[in-house]
Amino acid sequence: MRILAVDDDPDFVAVFLDTLNHLGYSDVTPAMSGAEALDLIKKAPQSFDCCILDIQMPGMNGIELCRHIRALPSYADVPIVMNTVMSDKRYIDDAFAAGATDYLTKPIDETEIKSRLGVVQLLVSERRRSGIATVTPGGQAPALPSYGFHDSIPMKRIDGGIDVLAMENYLNALGLFRALSVVAVGVHVTNGREIYDMEGGAVFGDVMLDVATCIADCLPFSAKMIAYKGAGDFVCLLPKRRERENAAFGDQLMGYIAEFQRVYDELHMRLPMVAVGPAMTCRASNLTTPSRLIDEAIKSARDYHLRDASFA
Repeated sequence: MRILAVDDDPDFVAVFLDTLNHLGYSDVTPAMSGAEALDLIKKAPQSFDCCILDIQMPGMNGIELCRHIRALPSYADVPIVMNTVMSDKRYIDDAFAAGATDYLTKPIDETEIKSRLGVVQLLVSERRRSGIATVTPGGQAPALPSYGFHDSIPMKRIDGGIDVLAMENYLNALGLFRALSVVAVGVHVTNGREIYDMEGGAVFGDVMLDVATCIADCLPFSAKMIAYKGAGDFVCLLPKRRERENAAFGDQLMGYIAEFQRVYDELHMRLPMVAVGPAMTCRASNLTTPSRLIDEAIKSARDYHLRDASFA
C-alpha cells in the first residue's frame, strides 16, 4: 500500500515512519507541507493508496489539504486519515465534511494505527478489485458500476453524502458524550430487494442514488451526513438541535420520491418505497462504540416498516 504522510514536524515524521515500517508499511512518502503534498501527488507515477494528514500546519492546514485532494478525480475514493492533536468537535466535523475517512489523535498508539490501517488496506484492496471489475473486456472504457444487493454505494455526489465507514469513524471519533449532540434517522427502501431482482445491480445503484438525492433535498442544511449501508438501508446523521424541525421528514421524503413517478413509469420501473424510523440518540449501550447508533437507526426504520405492514 502506497502511503502519503503529511506532517510539518520532522521529529514526529521520523517516529511515525519508523512505526509504519514496523507494522509492515514500508512504501511511505513523507511531505512537510500541504503544498509539497499536492506537488508529490501531481508528480507521482501512480496514485497513492492512502493519505495520512496532520491538521495544524503552516500555510495550508490539513483540512484544506484534504479538500484539495478530494477534488482530484483520481482521489475521490482514496482513504484519507487525519492524524492530529486537535480533538475538538469542530475539527472533527470539518475534517469529515472535507472528505476524511478516519480521524486519529496523537500521540501515536501503535495498536490503534495497526487496526485502522488494516481497515484501510481492506478498502484499498476492494477498490482495486472494483476497478478491475468495471473495465470492459477490450479495456477501452469502464462499464457502469454494478452493485450487489448488500454492497455499500458511494455517496460522494450527494449533498452531505459520506461512506458508511467514515460515518462510523466520525461517531467513534466524537465519543459517547459528544455524540449526544447528533441524532440518527434510518431510511429503509421497503421494495429494494424487488427492484434489485428485477433491474440488476447497475440500475439498482442509480435508484438508490435517486433516493439519496431526495433525502438530501429534504434536509436543506449543511450540517448533515447521509450514508448508504446496503440492502436498501440509509442512515442520516443530523444535529440534535434540528430534530424537531425535521419531524415531518418521512412524509416529505415520500412526497419528493413521488415526483419521480412519471419518469419511472416511462422506464417501466417500480418506484422505490421508503419507511423512515424515529430519530435515535446514543444510549449507555453505545458507551464504547457510538457507531452502533447506525445499526440501531437502520433497525428502527425496518421495525417501523414491519409495524406498518402488520396493521395494513
